[in-house]
Amino acid sequence: MKKRLVAVLLVMAVLVLAACGGGGNSANSGGSSDGAEAPTKIDKLTVMYVPSRPADEIISATSGLGDLLISAFAEKGYEIGSVEVSVSDDYNACGEALSAGSADVGYVPGGTYALYGDEVQLVLTATRDNLSNDTTTPADWNGDANATRREEGVPVTYYKGLIYAAPTEKGKALAAKANAGEALTWEELADCSWAIGSVTSGAAYIYPNLWLKENYDKVITDLPKALNLKYPEAFQQAAAEQVDILVCYADGRQDYEEQWTGEWGRTDSIWNECNVIGVTQNIYNDTVCLAKTGPNAEVLTSPEFIEAFTDVMMHLGDTPEGQEIIGIYSHTGYQPANDSDYDVTRNALAAME
Repeated sequence: MKKRLVAVLLVMAVLVLAACGGGGNSANSGGSSDGAEAPTKIDKLTVMYVPSRPADEIISATSGLGDLLISAFAEKGYEIGSVEVSVSDDYNACGEALSAGSADVGYVPGGTYALYGDEVQLVLTATRDNLSNDTTTPADWNGDANATRREEGVPVTYYKGLIYAAPTEKGKALAAKANAGEALTWEELADCSWAIGSVTSGAAYIYPNLWLKENYDKVITDLPKALNLKYPEAFQQAAAEQVDILVCYADGRQDYEEQWTGEWGRTDSIWNECNVIGVTQNIYNDTVCLAKTGPNAEVLTSPEFIEAFTDVMMHLGDTPEGQEIIGIYSHTGYQPANDSDYDVTRNALAAME
């Protein structure tokens, strides 16, 4: 009986193996005639950036991103047909696109992530070079002797936001008081025209808003003259003496130093003319998030893809071409993110409410 039972089981095993071997390949689940697993296919991967730099500069710097991602993900078992890179109109638009699934990957500031955290998948936090200045004393940021420079090889996960006085009559008066260590009054600030950014920008809205709340128990919406301007235009309007105050990240003057005395025609340096009058709390760095909805959501939300995506992104800057791409935001690399790191940003958003 045992011999007959063994013979029957062997025959059944052969039949099962034959049945399994006779099927074709699946685009997503793998299986092939030579035993190799078929790659998981993504017809198009859409990547969206926020306009913290001019859109044309971002598109130019990231022109090689598609080929790098296609090649890197192929080694991880993913076949990407094409990569589409775009720049959103503002920070909110990028969060909305991720939330709706019309973008698969989004490079978004912490403030944008804090607003859309329940609707997107947080994966990475960017690192940046440390700055030569990290003081909370406004006067210590000003003048050529205190020109802020990036210190390569010292990555950090935060930056500060700065409130700058433009070289207008009112701006110069504020700068003189700040440089003398004197406190500014709410009446002086409210009498100025301000250049602010998107409501989800950490350095251009959320943290300056918190700075006003902490120091004057006021918020940006209390300012009679606040104009919504993107960074290049904000600095350009400051150079043209069309705004008295602007808000930006701490190394903003370094990014526009050449344009200040070149394209925008100022005769003195941006360090001497664009003076810091306020310093915000530390702002946690930009995030890289994935969509939870959309045509690629099933793949994007899988633990396998998130692991592959994390590895690819953390090694994106290993080549000169990759360094140029991530450098457009002054990123030096990426590390796994923790949702709790953005609790301070959520508190800052709560102050806005």
